[in-house]
Amino acid sequence: MTKRLPVAFLSLAALGLLGALPALAQQRPATPPAAPQAAAPQAPERTVSQYGDWSLTCVQLTGQPRRCEVGLQVQDQQRRIGAAIAFGRISKEAPMRMVVVVPPNIRVSAPLRLVLEANETTNLTYAACTANNCVAELEMRDEVLIRRLRNRAAESPGRLEWKDAGGNDLTLPLSVRGFAAAMDALAREPG
Repeated sequence: MTKRLPVAFLSLAALGLLGALPALAQQRPATPPAAPQAAAPQAPERTVSQYGDWSLTCVQLTGQPRRCEVGLQVQDQQRRIGAAIAFGRISKEAPMRMVVVVPPNIRVSAPLRLVLEANETTNLTYAACTANNCVAELEMRDEVLIRRLRNRAAESPGRLEWKDAGGNDLTLPLSVRGFAAAMDALAREPG
């Protein structure tokens, strides 16, 4: 069984690993003066384009395909809790995935919910929790949810809902301002 990382972690994992390479290179034994020095590892090329409240982030690692995702970070009005949501594909042929990262200390038996209207609710299953966050994800074989988000008026945000470990309801607004433009830009990406 192959374990795939959620799309939201592809760029973060790549940047984290590459950030550690210079420190690892310093721990190598010294080479004799006559030996040529290896070239320093190149940092990934990272681009971010803003579309309303949403952004398109792409990371290009040397010798790897360019990876892109559309994302949004949200917080409550008191900035006590926050979440990040991302849409992307592992490859052009793979289905679209939605990944939501929320703080830890949640009730995993209750799904994370994306609510657009009372009759338009999508449940996401928690895939993993660490001491720092919990990740819920959804693989979309069809793109009905994306069409619903695209067609929403900017003044009609949706919301993310989940329960904390004590069973209390937590809710964050989900802006759709710029979502359609960001998804259009993602579709134009070659990778």
